[in-house]
Amino acid sequence: MQHAALDPSQASSLASSGPDDLVRALRDGGLDASFRPLLDAGEALLRHMVRARVVSARMVALQRSEKIGFHHASLGAEAAVVGAVLAMRATDWIFPGAREWYAGPARGLPLDVYMHHAFGSAADPAKGHAAPDHAPARALHVVPPSGVVGAHLPQAVGAAWAAKIRREDVAVLALFGAEVAAGGDFHNALNFAGVFKAPVVFVCRAAAGERVVDRAVAYGLASARVDGGDALAVFAVVKAALARAVEGKGATLVEVVSPSLEPLEAGALEDAALAAGDVLDLGPADPLTRLRAALAREGRVELSARDAVVAEVRAELDAAVVAAERAGAPAPATIFDHVYAGVPAHLARERERLTGAQRNGG
Repeated sequence: MQHAALDPSQASSLASSGPDDLVRALRDGGLDASFRPLLDAGEALLRHMVRARVVSARMVALQRSEKIGFHHASLGAEAAVVGAVLAMRATDWIFPGAREWYAGPARGLPLDVYMHHAFGSAADPAKGHAAPDHAPARALHVVPPSGVVGAHLPQAVGAAWAAKIRREDVAVLALFGAEVAAGGDFHNALNFAGVFKAPVVFVCRAAAGERVVDRAVAYGLASARVDGGDALAVFAVVKAALARAVEGKGATLVEVVSPSLEPLEAGALEDAALAAGDVLDLGPADPLTRLRAALAREGRVELSARDAVVAEVRAELDAAVVAAERAGAPAPATIFDHVYAGVPAHLARERERLTGAQRNGG
């Protein structure tokens, strides 16, 4: 897939590639005309990218203040995550890595639920069984990230193959970083997907020059490279890869080349800036800055519209943090929940002893 169809119903409508073979929609401050049909998705992309940026900045601040145990920041990766997730259908399954934590909120996971999970509070849907940023969102077809880096890739292919066997109209999106490509799970997953033409889209975030995409030919997969600072291009390419999967043409490996953002690389973001969410413009290569400017030029958004989204998400975050702190820790007996479909007799006895000891103040 050297070029990706923008609209699955129009096979002749092709995305434009640059001299470095990166698919781009945003060029020299303007929009490539072939991507104009996708502008309707631009506002949703920008809204979710702003939300992801503000939430991740707050989570980093909470981690640094030791209020939560873990957060894998997604600052600068918003176009890759949001563009890919929004390109899929609601019935498709998403298998994210830890850095792609925003897959759940992008699908509708409320921020207060996400925050309860981050704090491991009594209202955490996982009851403290999973590390932060591994939030369950089964109703939204989002699988919790695996605690083992890369382990979700074979799982994603298995889910896609099962859907194919059952003749279900379901595809799967697997999101991961280039470090995963050095492991056996990457090889096993792509090899299996290539042999069985599983309806799965692999989206790999990579730095310039890594070229994970070149491995696709060895597995019989289609492939594309896309500018990771260009959300519309990511959206278009993943849409095209989804169309191939649904048509039974097999899997695609999409390499999203991460933008170079100086403030992040220099470690120049201070705690105060993170806590205030003052990270909305990380330079001209910032995917938020690029998409916002393009939509404003096309008359799709006002430049000031971002401020309303920021105020909204900050208010949600403030309320979510307060609620999570007030909820307290899960009851000790919940350690037995969500482990077995039916609690074995010996664990049931242990649970009864524990709850009895608690009632007696032991």
